[in-house]
Amino acid sequence: MVKVEAQARKEGRAAPSHIETIDVAAVIDRLRQLCQAQPRRYGGKLDIDRIVAASVNVPFPHVMDPAALARSITENSVPPEYAGHIGRFLGELPLTDILRFCDRHGIKAPTLARFVRDNRAKLALRRPELDQHIDALVPSP
Repeated sequence: MVKVEAQARKEGRAAPSHIETIDVAAVIDRLRQLCQAQPRRYGGKLDIDRIVAASVNVPFPHVMDPAALARSITENSVPPEYAGHIGRFLGELPLTDILRFCDRHGIKAPTLARFVRDNRAKLALRRPELDQHIDALVPSP
């Protein structure tokens, strides 16, 4: 993006200073042309497993991989060595990341709801927006 900005400034400085009106459509068209030539650094697909693994493993001695996390949720179990990891996943990650992870691993809303409801006390989980989202998808019995 720096090259685009530099090119736009260069062209702007080269323009005569007595111009009273600006052709906005021409400016937008020129910016569009400059942007098309730029590489798409952030256009790659989001790797939610890498984000989750990096987020949940930081302070803990045992490393929990994404498959183990998904299996724990699916099987409705909290292995003692991973309780902190799972608590961090559900308690601290953005809700959109939690949902992306569940989508990636085929964890349906009722499965996630059962896991959260059954293990809330064990994980010391207090997350109102997660509870509201789950209750909207899967009402409490």
